[in-house]
Amino acid sequence: MASITQTIPSYTGGISEQPDQLKVPGQVKSIQNGIPDIVHGLYKRPGAKRIGTTPLANVQSGGSWFHYYRDETEGSYIGQVAADGRVRVWSCNDGTEKDVEYDTAGQAYNGSDSDHTSITSYLTPSVVSGVSQTEDIQALTINDTTFLNNRSKVVATTGTTTDRPHKNFAYIELARTENGRQYGLNIYDDETTQDMKVVTKLGFTSHSLSEGDHSGQCLGIGTAVSSYSTGAKKNLVFRISVLGQQGVVHGKTGTIEAEDYGCSYSPEITLLHGGEGWNGNETWNHDAPSLKGAFDIGSNPYTYNTRGYFVMAVEDTETAPIRANIKAVRPAPTPFDGDTSVSTDSILGGIVGELSGVTVNGNALLYKLIGNGIYLYTVADADDFNVEIVDQDLMRVMQKEVNNVATLPFQCVHGTIVKVSNTQRSDEDDYYVRFHGENDKDGPGSWKECAAPGIVKSLDNTTMPHILQRQANGKFLVKKYTYSDRNVGDNVTNPIPSFVGDTVNKVLFFRNRLAFLSGENVITSRPGSVAEPNFWSNTALTVSAADPIDISCSSNYPSALYDAIETNTGLLCFSSNAQFLLASDDTVMNPDTAKLRAVSWYNYHKIIPPISLGQTVGWIDNSNKYSRFVEIANIAREGAPIIIDTSKVVPTLIPKDIDLFTNSRENNIIFISKTGSNTVIGYRYIRTGEKQLQTAWFKWKFNNTLKYHFCINDEYYLLDVDNFLQKVNIVQADADLSITQDSIDYQIHLDNYTTVSGGVYNGTTGLTTFTNQSDWIDQVTAPNPVVNKLVVVDTDSGTTRVGRYGECTIINGDDFTVPGDWSSATLNIGYLYEFNVEFPRFYLQQSGEGTVKSDINSKLTVHRMKLNFGKIGLYSTTLTRVGKADYTDTYESTDMDEYDVSDAPYLAEKIKDIPIYERNTNVNVVLKSSHPAPATLRSMSWEGDWSPMHYRRI
Repeated sequence: MASITQTIPSYTGGISEQPDQLKVPGQVKSIQNGIPDIVHGLYKRPGAKRIGTTPLANVQSGGSWFHYYRDETEGSYIGQVAADGRVRVWSCNDGTEKDVEYDTAGQAYNGSDSDHTSITSYLTPSVVSGVSQTEDIQALTINDTTFLNNRSKVVATTGTTTDRPHKNFAYIELARTENGRQYGLNIYDDETTQDMKVVTKLGFTSHSLSEGDHSGQCLGIGTAVSSYSTGAKKNLVFRISVLGQQGVVHGKTGTIEAEDYGCSYSPEITLLHGGEGWNGNETWNHDAPSLKGAFDIGSNPYTYNTRGYFVMAVEDTETAPIRANIKAVRPAPTPFDGDTSVSTDSILGGIVGELSGVTVNGNALLYKLIGNGIYLYTVADADDFNVEIVDQDLMRVMQKEVNNVATLPFQCVHGTIVKVSNTQRSDEDDYYVRFHGENDKDGPGSWKECAAPGIVKSLDNTTMPHILQRQANGKFLVKKYTYSDRNVGDNVTNPIPSFVGDTVNKVLFFRNRLAFLSGENVITSRPGSVAEPNFWSNTALTVSAADPIDISCSSNYPSALYDAIETNTGLLCFSSNAQFLLASDDTVMNPDTAKLRAVSWYNYHKIIPPISLGQTVGWIDNSNKYSRFVEIANIAREGAPIIIDTSKVVPTLIPKDIDLFTNSRENNIIFISKTGSNTVIGYRYIRTGEKQLQTAWFKWKFNNTLKYHFCINDEYYLLDVDNFLQKVNIVQADADLSITQDSIDYQIHLDNYTTVSGGVYNGTTGLTTFTNQSDWIDQVTAPNPVVNKLVVVDTDSGTTRVGRYGECTIINGDDFTVPGDWSSATLNIGYLYEFNVEFPRFYLQQSGEGTVKSDINSKLTVHRMKLNFGKIGLYSTTLTRVGKADYTDTYESTDMDEYDVSDAPYLAEKIKDIPIYERNTNVNVVLKSSHPAPATLRSMSWEGDWSPMHYRRI
């Protein structure tokens, strides 16, 4: 049998629930109120300093908690949204309650003010089976603005976009003025057609021009353009041309005199415009072009000064079907004489003349003359109508929709809205423009892009996330936030965000965008719009990098997204059963390049936000009997990530129903707990590149149960069940409770500690009594009276009892006594707590090739263990032995007569032998420290006898 020794060089491996023979050196069975640190060793956690002297005022039962860090000067704030929706905020510097105003600066909450109650109504969480669902309220702080989101509230919309001045309208614009043209319109409101007959051939049957004696002067020749209308038959325009040939009247002989000459006329009828409403059998008498040429009845000798006429006859017509059940506007054609000018006014006047008495559904069709056009409209929304241009080269008509922006007029009615369709096969390139008249008047102006009329305009901010803002005067204002309206597009080109009609599960800040998680969608605002979040596109003309993103994930299972965290490659989003990455294959993320892909399929606890651990992202999976802490690494757009079950070595350590989760990135520690528990589970991690230097689990146990906890930089804050806000400095700060001795700083360990003074010493009883200054004592839920004793500690280095403590005996509820004379000092008062380390069973272990092998078949008798301490005071060890009573021994770090009376009984380091002399399988060792003194375990060595039992190891 050989005498051997083995050293465990450090205890920074934390808790492991593996069998002892599988634990690696440095792991233990349990750590309570310790911090494993690769520099200092395994040391007792710092005490929790009380913020203020009394519990936080006006804390409500239940409710949701949040926190926010402002700056180094002002520090942090802790806030509560109560079950009734009221918001309260306290300073983490002194615990004072801050003023919270509602809706408008300067207004305290007023239950009779509908604006105030609207806010509290939104912030009131849902109730399930009589239990308020506090996890409904989610907070996000950006600078001095904290977004407060209620997961149970369905987002609604309000208001509609600006409508057209008239729902039914048409603007007819003259394209050009031209002689001899008719500027005709067809106005209709259904698809029925009516026949319109136009003359295609016009002639005459006879005329009254005289061709007898004395007509040789041909007085009837001439040319004239004429028009003829009768009743509904109108606008027949034609030209009559009469030529004459002088000659001797037939039958004259002998001497030919002047009176023997006559005129032979050759009339010609030219149809210039076929008119409307002609049947084809009409005849009428029409004046000849010349004022003379017909025989003057009764004259002798014959004269021809009477105007002749033609008997006109419609010889042929053509029937054309037209849609004009309201009105076929057919003004008189413009003059056919090229020497006669044609004006815009005369053309528009002709059209207006046709509109007299025209109605749509019995209501008048109204008009306005604007510039070189006419604006037709009806007042009643139901009185819709269409306008068709007969000759497209003469006029253009614009109604609710055009195909090309180039056809828009330069003058119109102010406020007119038109849809520009562009490609007729697709709605995705359509957009809307609104006419802005100069000085908001009808007439000249410009067209600007706008939203479709009468569609949803605004997000109802009473159903959207609210905000809490710190004001310049130090007060807080909770109010509804302002979200931008939809100003362009329609439901296709600028659709309503998908969170409308659904709930918002989380508000995030991602790449300078405000992002919402709703259902299976990620919806981001336009970048740079956090001051007034804009979830609408800026233009429907094109897709840009500044457009909002609304994208859904796809999965074989329901995948409502509950939280997300930003990584270098994108936004890692979490559903209850999968993880998705929002990223872009391009350098710029926009609606066209954004992709939301599944990257892993692990369960996720939806009320606990994920955290960043630097190179990895961690989250809680509570789908089984116990919760697990899972990490994901190597997150990329392509390829599978690496998934690590970090809590594999402690499968039963994390309860299923945890709801408190925070981390100190500066110290590489996460903290896990649950409301109503006094146990906090910690995880310490340190990585350098791809090398894992430390991964360690540990536990903290406080005197009373927790309501909330959070980390700010190096500070861990907790709010206990008695509403005492306390702070643990993970890294020792100058203000921490400590004693400096021989240039070494020794931290004092008390929970919920504050100061007390003014005690009165009674020499007869030997007691110091403290009264009228400890009104908080009866507000503390009584902790374990054995372990968590209320004590006072003197940290004044100028006294002989520096580092000593006295146990308090409570009297009269808030007063207490302490043995001895403590009357002349300001003391620190708080509660003791126990540092506890349970060592694993001793085995001879051999390391090699990254593994550790424990010799479980040999015989090992442990003689003693040597504990190598750093800063240390009073501590004890307990040996639990099979078949024997537990043996506990208490040790002081300093022996009698080895230190000055004015020194605290602490040492900077010490090696202590603990006798054991037991088989390794028969003994367990626990190290404890319940003293205010420090306790730091650096390493341990054991010595004993070992026998291989004559078996050869292979």
